[in-house]
Amino acid sequence: MADCGDFVQQLGPDMSVKIFMHLDEPSDLARVCAVSRTWRQFVIANDLCKMLCLRMFPEVSGVTHVVEENNVIEPLKVRSCTSSEWEQRQRNHKVYAFLARGLTSTVRKNCIAEAISATSTDNYPEESIRNTLEPRDRVQHRASYWSSKGESDPKVSESLVYKLNAKLCIVTEIHIQPFQAYFQFGYPTYSAKAVRFRMGHLKTQKMDGETVDDSGNGNGDEDESVENKYVWTYTSPEFQMAQENCLQQFKLPQPVLSIGGILQVDLLGRVQRQEMDGLYYICVAHVQVQGRPLSPAFDVDIVDSSGRCTLKHYPELESHATSASSTNDEDSASSRLRIFTAMLMERGARGWEQMILSTILGTAVVIDSDESDEEIPD
Repeated sequence: MADCGDFVQQLGPDMSVKIFMHLDEPSDLARVCAVSRTWRQFVIANDLCKMLCLRMFPEVSGVTHVVEENNVIEPLKVRSCTSSEWEQRQRNHKVYAFLARGLTSTVRKNCIAEAISATSTDNYPEESIRNTLEPRDRVQHRASYWSSKGESDPKVSESLVYKLNAKLCIVTEIHIQPFQAYFQFGYPTYSAKAVRFRMGHLKTQKMDGETVDDSGNGNGDEDESVENKYVWTYTSPEFQMAQENCLQQFKLPQPVLSIGGILQVDLLGRVQRQEMDGLYYICVAHVQVQGRPLSPAFDVDIVDSSGRCTLKHYPELESHATSASSTNDEDSASSRLRIFTAMLMERGARGWEQMILSTILGTAVVIDSDESDEEIPD
């Protein structure tokens, strides 16, 4: 075969960067690094892993420093690197490669750590926002829900603020279950008309240790304190809420990288009037945030209220988490393998089933096309 040459050298850096940035998956960029030493150096020198992270989640643009094992890696602008700068670029590349992999993971869990505050609460603590962390609307034969104060104007909104279980989270969906008052005549459901979500961070790190007050006494100070305490970096579109006693799922248009770990649920408008006092209420039984925390491998410190932050990477914790995940995956796969093999043997496998069984038991020739990559281990 004739030598076609290296297109990176023939096309030049600008065009080569445009070509490589058409890759969508971090694993593809890792395979580029495995092609040759020249390609790997090109990827590192041009910060392609960071560019991929920025394309997937523009929120990463707020990162001004990357810290790994107490080493601060400053963003570099000079193309020609000294030995020390090249080592920094290599570490920078490694951190963003792991971050890109974390950003594309499909693992999902409830990311709420604790309830922080509500704009109002009708009966505290019996109807506290903390009740919305319970997955059921009854706990030990007692109703479990949050209730706003009553309002004569159905347009009055409410807000619930939560702390996520990591300062870096990929959030995909928020689930909310309105509360149905099974102890009232007609079993009314006190839902909101619509819902909206905001994500952000504390204005300063000094506020992180402040005492949580979820009483929501309704004197109007809560709205002002929320605006003064948090910086919102993402606001979702409005979603219509059904007046139904079920866990309603609100999927965000795109996955959101929450930097700072604060979520606000805006409950917009009221639909149900309470018969005994003629006032409108909003009641919520349960709230879930579906996503993936990037801790403990990654953490972030907010530098200032503009959103600039320091990204922290802990390689040892990353390796431990990856090892534990791989072990669990292998155990799960091995269990499914044994069950599948037993089923085939019980049925008396024939034909194509026998071929599958032979492959599983290792009596047939199997071609393994999986690729390993030292940049982003699976």
